[in-house]
Amino acid sequence: MSASSSKPRTYNEKYMGRNGFTEKPTTKAQKLEVHQHALDIIRHCGVRLPRQVPILILILRPPSFLFQPVSSNISSVSSVETIMNTDWTKPAPETSASVQKEIDELRKRHGALLSRLYDLNASAYLDDVEDRYRSRNEVLDEDPREWMKREYKDNPKALDVNYSQAEVDVMIQTSNAQKELYAKTFPYPFSPTAPTPAHLPSISRHNYDYCKQLIDLQRKLLSVKKEEEIKLQREHERLQQEMYNRQRREEEARRQAQIEKDRLEKKFPTTVEEFYSKPMDFRNLIARFLDAGPLQDKQLRANNWTQEEVAPLKKIYNKDDKFRGQIIGMVMTIPKSISSDPRRKLP
Repeated sequence: MSASSSKPRTYNEKYMGRNGFTEKPTTKAQKLEVHQHALDIIRHCGVRLPRQVPILILILRPPSFLFQPVSSNISSVSSVETIMNTDWTKPAPETSASVQKEIDELRKRHGALLSRLYDLNASAYLDDVEDRYRSRNEVLDEDPREWMKREYKDNPKALDVNYSQAEVDVMIQTSNAQKELYAKTFPYPFSPTAPTPAHLPSISRHNYDYCKQLIDLQRKLLSVKKEEEIKLQREHERLQQEMYNRQRREEEARRQAQIEKDRLEKKFPTTVEEFYSKPMDFRNLIARFLDAGPLQDKQLRANNWTQEEVAPLKKIYNKDDKFRGQIIGMVMTIPKSISSDPRRKLP
């Protein structure tokens, strides 16, 4: 029976809810399948240790990566120093890129494994087909009674050769047994329950292991991506908050600077230079105060000035004739209809 002509197998309801890949093998065929699966892992999935690693070191201090699944990323292990200097108890932090890399490597390894297994099975199949062909007795493929009739017809001298009925029955049974044997058996590694490569127990077990690891990695990838999205959102919110706080600090700094500027501008000057640095309206107000004479106390109260605050400039005004003349000249040029203090009525 050719593999391409076989029909897909249908499931048996008695196996519903069971997982034959995880159940303990009971029959001889199942034990052989598990044994072959283990051999495949050892031969094709095992991790080769560096040649420099002493056996005694591995016995006394075995690194934990020896007990990790085959899917672990240990491609970086290349020397004794790498093994001994690596802290295997602290794995590298996982990211979506690293998990995706594991998935890609798992798919690549599984594809390479299946390719090797198919090649080996194809070679074993061809060898078994040739052995079956060479070991088959073509004489037994034909009913003994048919070739006996032909033999007697083509060779008259054989008419005196007589077979007993018991001998004929034995030949018939032997022919039928060979036909039945070749009808029920398949060339290795196929069988009546595994007529195609897709049904081979060894391939199915490897596919099960692959799918189980792939599903776990896909779940891990979704989990890591979700964590990264949460971290990214938190980082975005943190940056937004930092930007807001920085803007508030800058605004507060500008506000305080403006307050300080206004305070300095409205501060009563103590020197001539400071007097001329003030705005014109404030200078006019100070000039009127200095030239007010007995009315200075009233203007002190109106402008919330103190005697200590105005004393330095008043002293200069009283002693410096030039400065006093400038103040008197300013007062004379101030329009009488304009008041520098909105709290005071116009004269």
